[in-house]
Amino acid sequence: MKIRKGVSSILGTILIISITLALGALLFGYSKGLFNNLTVNESLYTQFELLSSSSNGMGFLEYTIKNTGNVALHIDLIKIIGNKTDIININSTIQPGEEIQNITQVGSIVSGNYYTVLVIAQTQSGQQYDTVSNVLAVSE
Repeated sequence: MKIRKGVSSILGTILIISITLALGALLFGYSKGLFNNLTVNESLYTQFELLSSSSNGMGFLEYTIKNTGNVALHIDLIKIIGNKTDIININSTIQPGEEIQNITQVGSIVSGNYYTVLVIAQTQSGQQYDTVSNVLAVSE
């Protein structure tokens, strides 16, 4: 006499239906974008313009910083690196989708020279995030 070992047909049917429902729920969640925020994405869009004043030799930095990621970023400072380093303290937190714009007076800027502009920020967890841009100075 043979003893049949295996899963009964009723238990097998219940198991297949359970797996199908679980996969369907995952597919539905994926299609509705429920899993997009599970990944952390730090991203800043930066735009800079360095203007040199021919009358007094001073310069101005016009900047736009937009948070294009999905987590808040605390912008600590902007460094302009050339013959000397200018530091602009920002100390502002921008949420995803928000942007800040400003014009700030800086030290002497020579029209026609390239300057390195460094934005230093931190995530909420304290991880440092920075962007580097090379900017050509123009006269006003």
